[in-house]
Amino acid sequence: MAFDFLKNIDLKKLGKDLGTNLSAAAKAGGRAVRDAAETVAEKNRELAEKNRLRTEIRNAEKDADRAYLALGRHYYSALRDPENAVTEPFCEDIDAAVKRIDDAVAALEAMAKPAPEEQPAEAPAEPETPAEPEVAPAPAEEIAAPAPETEKEPVADESENLPFAD
Repeated sequence: MAFDFLKNIDLKKLGKDLGTNLSAAAKAGGRAVRDAAETVAEKNRELAEKNRLRTEIRNAEKDADRAYLALGRHYYSALRDPENAVTEPFCEDIDAAVKRIDDAVAALEAMAKPAPEEQPAEAPAEPETPAEPEVAPAPAEEIAAPAPETEKEPVADESENLPFAD
């Protein structure tokens, strides 16, 4: 018969070996899962630490930038030396930028002012209609001026409040 070899197999021993092998396999699988979880947790801790350090670096760079701005404002307003060939080109750039800003603000204000109303020399006569009580039109200044509650002041940089800032 084809299955004669099965007669010589000790089923008790096979069951014991199978149980031992399954137990060993389960322990090995559990160890692998635990090791994987520990590895993931460690990687997450490392990533969190790296992100914390990056944030600390970014904040320190912002603090340094604010200090540089304050120092530059102080230099420009109190220590400017027209004879200094290194710094004067930067000061001239600032002067030019401030002039462009002033010109743009003046142009914007000019656009906001109402233009004088021009009446044509001969306006066509309107047909008369039954008289309704006329309401005087609002002055142009009231129409053009924005409501005070809608105006917002620009946010000031902390370095602008220093005693040497313009």
